[in-house]
Amino acid sequence: MQKNQTTYNFFINSLWAMLLLVVCAISACKKNLSGDSFEDDKLVVLAEITAGDSVKIPIGKTIKVENGNLIRFEKVNDATVTLTETNAMSWVLTPNYSQQYANNPTSVFTNKKRFKSNTTYKIEINHPTLGLVKAMTHIPVLPRLLGVDTGSTRHNNKEVFAANITWKDSLNHEEFYIIEAVKEKVKNNHFYFYQGRRYSYDTPQGREFYETIKNTPGIKILTDTVGLGKFTRLNLYTEDGNSENARIDKLTNPFRRIFFSDPVFNGGNYTTRVYIDKHFFTDPGQKGRIRLQLKSVSKELYNYLKLYEKYKTDFGSVPTSQLISPSGNLVNGLGIFGGSARRERIYYFDILL
Repeated sequence: MQKNQTTYNFFINSLWAMLLLVVCAISACKKNLSGDSFEDDKLVVLAEITAGDSVKIPIGKTIKVENGNLIRFEKVNDATVTLTETNAMSWVLTPNYSQQYANNPTSVFTNKKRFKSNTTYKIEINHPTLGLVKAMTHIPVLPRLLGVDTGSTRHNNKEVFAANITWKDSLNHEEFYIIEAVKEKVKNNHFYFYQGRRYSYDTPQGREFYETIKNTPGIKILTDTVGLGKFTRLNLYTEDGNSENARIDKLTNPFRRIFFSDPVFNGGNYTTRVYIDKHFFTDPGQKGRIRLQLKSVSKELYNYLKLYEKYKTDFGSVPTSQLISPSGNLVNGLGIFGGSARRERIYYFDILL
């Protein structure tokens, strides 16, 4: 549960920053644009729904301030949110006021259900003043990850961690793949068991008690690695000319995500190599583990994140027509409601004491 929650927070905060950039650009350009140039407040949804994760949908709204010259965002708690699955089963989501969401830029509507792979979902958000917002997406089947071979090498005169990722594409479906990596900050909890009860060795009381029973047969200090919910996105490098990144920017530059659509290798096995700068593994203040992910995602999420990559690398070349309407799939709203299914490999490089 903690893993899903922290991954969700990292994705949402990243997309929220991008949407803020887009909306600010819209606001700045408003006097020079024709047509619908963001004249009305909108509901905003930023949701990557992932197979296996519990249901969490972030929802906010845009608010014009200072006579409409600036845009800011507010939480939304007065909407009715309904999620419908392929088989027509529907659930009502409710705003979650727990502390874990207190610092989120949006309200978070939740349900105890979990998303399934190879399933279509429809969301309807009915707001008393902003109207009805709808979207639909499909969570693909889990990607068929065949293997990941890793090692150290040099790339662009840097010491890097290299990963050869091999997967098998489906012959009968159009697939969209994304590779990404994050470093999750972790800590080691130290503990021991005595007479069937667990004690923490990390507290003064636990250490003091341990000294009194440490010679008891079978007593030993154990370690449990726990994620802290803090992530650093790791820039990736690729030399693969078949990647969409080759059409986004120069391949000598780093990327936040690597993109592949399947026409090049439809129905076959495909191997690509990505590189991660090793300096992320050596910062003593950022000790943690690397999460390398291969995702199969819905087309609308793929296009949205690809535009996000474009904004971050070459914002000035994005046409103003795209600034007016980022390539999301919300009817009468802003943002994205997209599906994903992921395979993941976890690597430890830091010495965790």
